[in-house]
Amino acid sequence: MQSSDQPVIGLALGSGAAKGFAHIGVLKVLDEMGIRPSVVAGTSMGAFVGAAYAAGCLDKMEDWVRQLDNWKVFSLLDINWSLSGGVIGGIKPFRTFFEDFEFTDIEELPLPFTAVATDLHSGQEIWLQQGNLQDAVSASCSIPGLLSPKSLAGRWLVDGAVVNPVPVDVCRAMGATTVIAVDVTEDAAPRGKREQGEVRSVISTRSSSAEELALEVESEEIARLEPENDAHSEDPGVASSFTRLVEQGREQLNSLRSRREARATPPGMFDTMRQAMEILERRHKRTRMMGSPPDVLIMPKVGSIGGNEYARAGEAIELGETEARRLRTWIEDMVYRK
Repeated sequence: MQSSDQPVIGLALGSGAAKGFAHIGVLKVLDEMGIRPSVVAGTSMGAFVGAAYAAGCLDKMEDWVRQLDNWKVFSLLDINWSLSGGVIGGIKPFRTFFEDFEFTDIEELPLPFTAVATDLHSGQEIWLQQGNLQDAVSASCSIPGLLSPKSLAGRWLVDGAVVNPVPVDVCRAMGATTVIAVDVTEDAAPRGKREQGEVRSVISTRSSSAEELALEVESEEIARLEPENDAHSEDPGVASSFTRLVEQGREQLNSLRSRREARATPPGMFDTMRQAMEILERRHKRTRMMGSPPDVLIMPKVGSIGGNEYARAGEAIELGETEARRLRTWIEDMVYRK
């Protein structure tokens, strides 16, 4: 039995699709630190990982997701050819993982667990704390438009991230006195570009016009200078330097054109739906956290991983471990402070 002076630790695992595999890495480090949550609540991918953790099967989940490659991910997609409710049926991935699972219902789990879902018709936040575990997790993960809604107890349920992306308040309602929240959606900018200082805010269409003008001017400058190269051919040193200068200008011009073309390429259907959901989740999450902030907030740096890149699960796990280890001293101080 837990002594009265020990905190009741709650674990709130947020949504994030493929980025949510970072939860596994965070949980592994918490376990190394000897931090044992008493209650677990999860939304969307957080519910998937949270269910495995509450069942004591985190190692099984890690082994399973590390084997995912593009072909295996595709084989798990039960395409809904009628397109009723969503592009994907959303049953096969969960059935595959939960087969031969020791626990069938949520009430059987060693740790109290809640999966958060959304009632599609009323907009109510639904806390799934009883019934079939696989059904609860699949309902919490049903991304609108992508995965078909789940019918449970006379309700059509979709992704819990629509109403509660990081369920901190659910943990408090379950009795937690100290809540550790893991949020994988805030790190939106690609990590590599942010480290190189290339991330810029586009304030207005002027930037696009300015870039087009720069492309035209630079093209004209390179075209005007190139013929003059012959005038310096008598001096090999000058000719070589001038050639390098022209080549550098051409490389910069090609780089500008590539970036412009990349922005002009429309995103795919899945990317559009996932990105739109992430924007809504981030805005809603900030509001919810202002009203019910966690005691510890861990945000793995997974911005370089796309929401649909499930084959990069191994990278996400490692990034979760890295961030949890970086914050180790602070986490221990916050969890065990007197």
